[in-house]
Amino acid sequence: MIFSKRSVKRIEVELPLKVYLFDKKEETRIGEALAGRTKNFSPLGAALTVGSILLSGKHIIYTCNDNPDIVLTLVFELRSISDSTDKFITVHAAPVWFDKDLDSEKKQFDVGVEFLTDPRSPEIRALCKEACEDEKMRISLWKKFL
Repeated sequence: MIFSKRSVKRIEVELPLKVYLFDKKEETRIGEALAGRTKNFSPLGAALTVGSILLSGKHIIYTCNDNPDIVLTLVFELRSISDSTDKFITVHAAPVWFDKDLDSEKKQFDVGVEFLTDPRSPEIRALCKEACEDEKMRISLWKKFL
């Protein structure tokens, strides 16, 4: 029997985001944005929920797997409580798995991603803070990254 144990704990949290295909070689986004949200999060990756597995007619998993120059760009919209301004955080990610969400009444898909951004980067630290506002819990969960 094989047991899969995550190296880093994830927490359930919904963070709104937009997903893009990104060509690393050309340094450009490909096509339109796909709206989604996180289901769970850790400094190393997340599970996303999106309304379609196709982005501008391209399958987001197979397109990335078939071409190593294509990755996902995730743009998170964070709400700063202190000054009531929107802040956008962008990270690149590689899709790892996908599945149709059969528990939902809506037609949607779950997509697992691994962040390509350093987990100690300011972007990932800001996402950690947004995902888990309780500083003691955040440090307890992810102390080696903070």
